[in-house]
This record gives sequence, C-alpha cells and structure tokens, in this order.
Amino acid sequence: FGSHGSGAEGLGLSTRLHAWLSPPAGPGRACSAGQPPMAPRRQGSHQAQPMPPGAVGAGSSRPAAPPSGGRGAPASALEELMRRKGVDEAWDALEEMQRSGLRTDRFTVSRMLMKTLADARRFWDVNKVNRSVALVDRFIQQQPEEADEVLFNALLDTHCRMKDVPGLQATFQTMRRLGIQPSHVTLGILVKAYGQACDIKSVLRLWDEMVEQRQQANAVTYGCMINACVRCGQTEKALEIFNEMKRFRKHCNTILYTTLIKGYGNEKDLNHALSLFKEMKDEGVPYNTIAYNSIIDVCIKCSAMQAAEDIFREMIGIESSVQPDLITYSTLLKGYCQVGNLDKALHIAETIKARGLKCDELVYNTLMDGCVKANDLSAGVGLFAEMMNSGMRPSSITHSIFLRLYQRNGYKGNASDAVAQLYQHHGLDRPHGLDKPSRGRGAKSKRGCAK
Repeated sequence: FGSHGSGAEGLGLSTRLHAWLSPPAGPGRACSAGQPPMAPRRQGSHQAQPMPPGAVGAGSSRPAAPPSGGRGAPASALEELMRRKGVDEAWDALEEMQRSGLRTDRFTVSRMLMKTLADARRFWDVNKVNRSVALVDRFIQQQPEEADEVLFNALLDTHCRMKDVPGLQATFQTMRRLGIQPSHVTLGILVKAYGQACDIKSVLRLWDEMVEQRQQANAVTYGCMINACVRCGQTEKALEIFNEMKRFRKHCNTILYTTLIKGYGNEKDLNHALSLFKEMKDEGVPYNTIAYNSIIDVCIKCSAMQAAEDIFREMIGIESSVQPDLITYSTLLKGYCQVGNLDKALHIAETIKARGLKCDELVYNTLMDGCVKANDLSAGVGLFAEMMNSGMRPSSITHSIFLRLYQRNGYKGNASDAVAQLYQHHGLDRPHGLDKPSRGRGAKSKRGCAK
C-alpha cells in the first residue's frame, strides 16, 4: 500500500487483508502490501476517464483502463479484494486502513468509486454512495499528493449523480486549491450538474471561464453543455453552441440533434424541429428510435397529428431500419386522445398488444383520460377492468381521471362514491382522498345550508 503503519496495528490489518483475500492470488497478481509509493500525477495520470452522467457523443468511447495498480504495477490488495469479495468489502478495508494510518493509491480508490457508481445504476443506495464519497474525501485529506484529475472527476461525477450541488462545489474548490488542472471532462460534468439544477448562470459562467477546457471539448462535452442549456430553457444558446460545433465538424451526432429537437418541442416550435430533423438526413446523421420519438412528440405537443402520422409512416417504411417501441406508440396514442379521437387511440392500444409489447399504467391512464375528453364512461370502465386484469394497481392519477369522468357523466355530487364503488367492485380499497368527509367544524349540514 506504499508506506506502512508500524507495530502490531499495521501487522494485524495486513493479516486481516490476507484473510479477506483467501485463497491467495495467482502468479503475477501479488497481493502483498509492499507496493512502493508512486509519484504524484496531475492531469492525465490515469488512462481511464469517468464519463459525465447522460454524456453524449456517437462514436466516442472510454479509453481502456490501465493495468491493475496503474501502468503495469501489480494489483493492490484493495483492488484484489474488490475483485474477489466486492466493492463493499474494499470500502470496509479502506476505512480500517485510514484509521491505522496506512496508505493506498489513487488508481484503486478511483476504480472503487467508479465501481460503486456502476452498481448504483442497478440499485441506488444513497447510504453506500455517501459513505464512499466520505472515504474518498478522507483519502484526499490524508494523501493530497495522490489526488489527481481523474480521481476528482470521479468524485464530481458522483456528486452530479446525487444532485448534490454544494458537495460538487466544495470538491471543485478543493481540486483548485490543490492545483489540479481540470480537463474538458471536468467541464462536461460541471455543466451537466448545474444544468440538472437549472442554474443557467453557473452553466454559462463556467463555459465562459474554462476557455482552455472548452477548446479541448469533444462531442461529449458539447453534448453536456447543449443538454444543460435545453434543460434550462435556453434553446437559442444551445443552438449557438451547436453552430460552433458545426464550424469544427463535430456536430454530426444523433443525440445532439435529438437534444435540440426536444428543446424546440419545449418551445412548441414545430418548424425549427422539423428543419433539424430533415438536416440530420442531409448531413448523413443516422436516425434512431429516440430521434423519431422526439420529433413525433414535438408534433403531438404542437397538435400536428398529420405530421406525426407522416413521420411514423416513414419510421415503419420498408426503407427504414428503425423499429417503433412502446414510447413511440404511447406518444401517438396521447396525441389521438388529446384531439378527442378515441377510436384511433384504442386502435394504437391494440397494435401495442399485437406487437407483443405490454401496456403500462401510463398507456391506460392516457386512454382513460381520452375517455374523459370523449365523454365515454363505458369505455373508461372497460379499460379500468382490463388494467386490473393485467395485474396493475391504479395510482392517484387514475383516481383523478375517474373523478372527472364520472363528473362529466352527471355524477356531480356523488362522483367520489361512484369511483369508490368501482374500486370495491374490483376488490380494491376506497381510494385515498375519496373518504367521506366528516361533519366537523368546517362541514355544513343540510339544515345549516337551508338557513
């Protein structure tokens, strides 16, 4: 691990680590703690970079990770422990090492943090993530000469995923205080984090201040910036950055175009969205399902059902290699319900089933909301029964839809009772919020009203 603690304390920990690692590592993967301390490195000291969350860039790939332990060095005991027993055991060992004054290396700690984030994509455990961040912070405090840009990027990326802006700011300040030069990866993570927080001032400030990093920016960094601008309602600024990318021929990327199309959808600017969609074909940028779904969604938002149908026909045409998914059909279904065409919406629902896709709660709620617009109580009740038979449970959104549906069908004063009876018929409890009001101080009796 570098330099050792002395005496029985260090020896005891070494023994425990070897017990953790039993059976012993094979030839060429030494687990001893005799790894010499490594000279501190700054920017670029790791080969592998953490990617910003939601980063974009078709054709971009993460460079290969260095050999275990860094550039041909044998694996550290912590890394071997993580490989054999899991990252939780490795964090336990690191915590004990820190209490004992033992050292480790930045390569191992970075990979432990990245592994924790990778595991969190499957199941987010905030306590585990917080603990890993605290131990990395302590590592930087105890071994500041070991910290480098890649380790800080991993830590910033973690704060970004946690939507922890104060933690992100404190980490970036520490990075600057230690004189570690940020990279374009750092810039991408920062603008992504502030974009999530809808802090457009910080997004634009960083983009203007970090000139050197902006000059190094690739499609991933630009994608983070464009996405941040769109999230903050700054589509024109996003387009300005996109046009800057065009000058360097870095713009031919499906996700970049899709992000801008979504931005125009938020502004209900169908013409510019369609123009960008056509430009993709002219520039040789491939369409994918997300691109088609995005432009169809813009059409729906702008009540342009004919345009949505035309694009859908192109999507399923013989010259297209792109297949519609549940989102495609759900978006079209939503559009038909919005314009009151319940028959076509129900036809889309049948197509979903015929394609072997499963109607989810969103689909059923959208259809039942369409029944409200079409004032079709019987269709709504039938869809509710179908939803129950599929094993789904109604949500609060479902409750509110049926309140409106019964109210539109003449159940003015007793719509709540009608919804409750529907639920009870299907073996469900009375929906929350539909309980009969008690006659407390705020309730008026019929006799009181008569007065």
